[in-house]
Amino acid sequence: IFARDREESSNSNLKSYADASKYFLILGLLIFLVTLGYLDIIKYLIPKNYHEGLKVVPIVMLGELFFGLYFNLSLWYKLTDKTKWGAYMSLFGLVITLTILIVFIPHYGYMACAWASFFANLSMMIISYFLGQKHYPIPYNLKTAGNFVILTVVLGAFMYLNFMYSPNVVFRIVLNTIIVIIYMVVTIKKELPLREMPVIGKYFRK
Repeated sequence: IFARDREESSNSNLKSYADASKYFLILGLLIFLVTLGYLDIIKYLIPKNYHEGLKVVPIVMLGELFFGLYFNLSLWYKLTDKTKWGAYMSLFGLVITLTILIVFIPHYGYMACAWASFFANLSMMIISYFLGQKHYPIPYNLKTAGNFVILTVVLGAFMYLNFMYSPNVVFRIVLNTIIVIIYMVVTIKKELPLREMPVIGKYFRK
């Protein structure tokens, strides 16, 4: 694929790369909300003495989402034979990770590890995006990405408030389920119009 696309930088290829990153982000945010919304259930899958550490889950998940986006955004240096940039960005991420670990682990313990991963992957993702736009511009839809990030932040905040102030576990799970459904409805309406999908599309056309 890379060998072919180095010679054919067509608009369709560029759009495919942009769409792949967009849907990766949308799905990743959905997984984040589902995990966050059902921690009351997920915690029973691990020993009780580990429950205190569940507070790192959202941070670690966002860090891994950033790493996945970094991986998607890093197509540019593979397609342009500038793979040395991959090593440079990895080293930069390593420096950030080690710095945060050395400075903050004595005070914050394992939380420092979670934040180290978060900031290292976030920084690599941002650097890769800007370098990619310089060396191999891909028309990523930042407006759509931003809208889904904002939506996730708002819905995630409701989940957090629900967790903090709702003592009833059943109520929390029901409300979080509604929140996840809201995200899915927005996603389907904006980015996955059912009427255009094969097989099932005919049932949603007027």
